[in-house]
Amino acid sequence: MDLHMFRFVKLSVRSTFLFLTTAMVSPLLGADPPAKVSVLLIDGQNNHKWKETTPVIKQSLEACGRFLVDVATAPDKGADMATFSPDFSSYDVVVSNYNGQPWSEATSLAFEQFVASGKGFVSIHAADNSFSKWDAYNRMIGLGGWGGRNETNGPYVRWKEDLKRFTRDESPGPGGSHGKRVPFAVVVRDADHSITRGLPGTFMQTADELYAKLRGPALNMHVLATGFSAPKTGGSGEHEPLLMTVQYGDGRVFHTTLGHDVDAMQGVAFQVTLQRGTEWAATGDVTLPAVDAATLTADVAAERDPGTVIAPATASELIPDLSGNDWETLFNGKDLSGWTQKNGTATYRAEDDSIVGKTAEGSPNSFLCTDRVYSDFELTFEVMGDAGLNSGVQIRSLSKPDVQNGRVHGPQVEIEPSPGESGYIYSEATGRRWITTERPIDDALINGQWNRYIIRARGDRLQTWINGRPIADIRDAESSREGFIGLQVHSVPKDSTPMQVRWKDIRIRPL
Repeated sequence: MDLHMFRFVKLSVRSTFLFLTTAMVSPLLGADPPAKVSVLLIDGQNNHKWKETTPVIKQSLEACGRFLVDVATAPDKGADMATFSPDFSSYDVVVSNYNGQPWSEATSLAFEQFVASGKGFVSIHAADNSFSKWDAYNRMIGLGGWGGRNETNGPYVRWKEDLKRFTRDESPGPGGSHGKRVPFAVVVRDADHSITRGLPGTFMQTADELYAKLRGPALNMHVLATGFSAPKTGGSGEHEPLLMTVQYGDGRVFHTTLGHDVDAMQGVAFQVTLQRGTEWAATGDVTLPAVDAATLTADVAAERDPGTVIAPATASELIPDLSGNDWETLFNGKDLSGWTQKNGTATYRAEDDSIVGKTAEGSPNSFLCTDRVYSDFELTFEVMGDAGLNSGVQIRSLSKPDVQNGRVHGPQVEIEPSPGESGYIYSEATGRRWITTERPIDDALINGQWNRYIIRARGDRLQTWINGRPIADIRDAESSREGFIGLQVHSVPKDSTPMQVRWKDIRIRPL
């Protein structure tokens, strides 16, 4: 993308992304908010302007209401580092904004034991330049730069687009480089991790240093997102790791290369991923809400004051919690008891804990429908379909002898390969066509794998999520408020190769 095409968006406090604040509503509806995560933020030496960035990091974490942050400042360069001995054990997670002299042996050992014992560590930007001779630290961050790092420290790790996988490059060369500070796209490579689940597949970070040619042990390391280091801006020409996790002993490490300076930290991409990565490092999970593509935009670099506190999310705006024993199973995993086929000649069968629908040439749309009807509910399932096959799930739908000879009709939540309109709501066989008139998200469903759908129908409000990402949120006064659930196998043209769609873990929670 030409750099002149970039524009910047300042998000107001009425952004569509709802941060959890001090008065946070728990995702577990009706439950108490989770306890605050205790954070120790370390600074004191850095080749970057740490006195400016530390307050911004603290603001970014505390603004979402999930963290309590203390700051530990190391002595100035050349001073006695033995005086720096924070009590790591009092915290859930340590966040580093430090790049300077080695710590004392006692402090270094205490930190190693802290992380390895099951606690969390977050490395921000230049923190991965630090401690090039400290073996345990290099294993914690996975990859690092500068400080004399080279092939003896480990490989370069890059995403290869032609291979669709990461490679380890052992060739000789220095560790650490970057081109000019420009906006760039953050491309999610694992959308199913707690940190990235519920985020758009691609979103922009505001002008920042895109680190390249990092190298290190890369042991127990998992890359969540990459950025293309463009040669025209002085980059490596490679898809470089931006967001990583590392398992160190029993501890969890989140490594972000984003966040060069205060301007870069205005990026919503930096703030959101820092918050989610820090919560995961501290707890092993992420309770912060999903972030939609209207907030983490793919064609512009969204900015926001890191201290902005957004109004707390209400229960109706939070994604339904899938835990608890109040969910009812709609499929027993063995047979199609409780289901009846309506319309069409596609076939349905139970196989490997899944319901499998198979197309039939010349058949109209077919539907496998629950014998029971439902009014207000939350519904969840996983789905995976063959490439090229359109499908959907009917909700609150009807089949009446006096309406088109029993044709199934009513709201349908779309299932379609990406790019497509998955998660949006179509009015099947009513003539109304799309109920969701605006359908900007086309990459929610990940082709070739299981995708988690969640649907909430309450009154005239219909909401959908795919893989934790909010898709549709509409009011629909015209459709029925009660009806069955139906699994659609779409009609196919003549001479089509048979195709299949599979559903599993189909559960409903009446409201």
